[in-house]
Amino acid sequence: MIHNGPRRDVTVETFNGLLSFDSRNWLIGKYLYVKRSHEDHEIQEVGALLRSLGWLKPGGTVLNVGANIGMTCIALVKLGVFQRAIAVEPGPDNYRLLVKNVEQNGLAGQIECLPFAFSSTVAPLTFELSKHNSGDHRVRQTNQPGFYKEETRPTISVPGETLDHYFAGKPDAVDVIWADIQGHEGHLLRGGRDFLRRGIPVVTEFWPYGLGRSGVTPEEFVGILAQSFSHFWVIGRPEFDRAPITDVRKVFALYEGPRSFGMLVLAPKNSR
Repeated sequence: MIHNGPRRDVTVETFNGLLSFDSRNWLIGKYLYVKRSHEDHEIQEVGALLRSLGWLKPGGTVLNVGANIGMTCIALVKLGVFQRAIAVEPGPDNYRLLVKNVEQNGLAGQIECLPFAFSSTVAPLTFELSKHNSGDHRVRQTNQPGFYKEETRPTISVPGETLDHYFAGKPDAVDVIWADIQGHEGHLLRGGRDFLRRGIPVVTEFWPYGLGRSGVTPEEFVGILAQSFSHFWVIGRPEFDRAPITDVRKVFALYEGPRSFGMLVLAPKNSR
């Protein structure tokens, strides 16, 4: 009833914090309203893994790329996994709600919000907007027909940045990267080769369909990862606990189809 009524902000208390979302947001809004949580098990499991590896430190900062309306970064700070967060979100309405959610959770002094997209170039990017799922807005790399009819989506222009450019001259700005950018992760990492030499672990969504739409082949993606990371974990898949980074090629077979995705934790080469 709420979804089909007039468009408005809906606010609910969830595992992730006090969150407002667009009533027309069918996917994330439904999860938050019905289940009162979003990826709570993944957040807790990844937090425990990072802690066990010694990658969390007092006063640590997480860079949340593709922050959406703040579900992940707010939960990570409220749970004490990190003291601070930098939340990056290019979608205008998502960004509006992100700022609102950070403020209404009393975290404006701990979470910095940035309205652009990290990619492989410092230039304006074409950004396609999903009508029903604000979590599926994407940097557009192809106009070819897709499973979700992405080629028909409206587009806007958003500022593009790179990790290397933005964090140049900012030592120790970030302890962990947490990314969920709908297959654009290959471009994110391409734009951060120098930055990643600092030995920063990365938590990332792994969505082969989205990677393909972004123009990155499995072989190219593994090659990008191999430049900065030595091994990885697949959350919820014990057969890929601390596997060598080249074995990411095998993980593509686990997530076949447009609706299938997982979560990787990537260990930098200079970590234990």
